[in-house]
Amino acid sequence: MSKLKTLQPRLKAIDTRRIKPIYGEHRRVSGSARVSLKRRIYVRDGGHCCMCKRVVDLHDSELDHRIALQYGGDNGERNLWTLCIECHAGKSAREAATGQPDDEALKYEVPEDAEGQGYIAL
Repeated sequence: MSKLKTLQPRLKAIDTRRIKPIYGEHRRVSGSARVSLKRRIYVRDGGHCCMCKRVVDLHDSELDHRIALQYGGDNGERNLWTLCIECHAGKSAREAATGQPDDEALKYEVPEDAEGQGYIAL
């Protein structure tokens, strides 16, 4: 009995040497580290959206990179802020449309650390 030679393999092998792994500051924060970081940034921001200044609940807010990782931002606390869902959606849409950091978001400053200013973190 002869072998069937007409079927070609459907999967192509990829060259993994060209794919750069992402390490350190350029990697998204996830898991329990992200939860504690979100709480810390939320307390620092006083429970307000940093763009529209609306009071937001911890669970109804977004932890956002002011300058996205893909545009050269990092995971430092000076680059993270709390945004409401609406502001985050608008900022993300503007970044996707222009392919660069959002100019409107860069007009707003990240709040200073609340430590030593009389705030009580619970």
